[in-house]
Amino acid sequence: MSLHGLLDVVVTDPAIAEAVKAATDGHRMHVDLVGPPGARPFAVAALARQTGRTVLAVTATGREAEDLAAALRTLLPPDTVAE
Repeated sequence: MSLHGLLDVVVTDPAIAEAVKAATDGHRMHVDLVGPPGARPFAVAALARQTGRTVLAVTATGREAEDLAAALRTLLPPDTVAE
C-alpha cells in the first residue's frame, strides 16, 4: 500500500517545514530530529522528498532500521530506500 499522499499533509506541519528549511538552506551539514517513533518515517520521507538529497537515518537497533525502511517504502518510491 502506498501512502505517498500523506507526505503532502506532513510537510505542512511547522516542525517538519522548519527541518526541511534547515536542510535546504545550505548552512547545515546535518539536521538532528527527535520525535515519537510513529512520526519518524514521515519526517525522514519529507526531508528526502522536499530536499532531493540523500537522507541518512540512524536507529538504535537493527529491528528499528528494518521497520523504518519498511515504512519509508510506503511513503517514497521503494527503489529509493536502502537499509
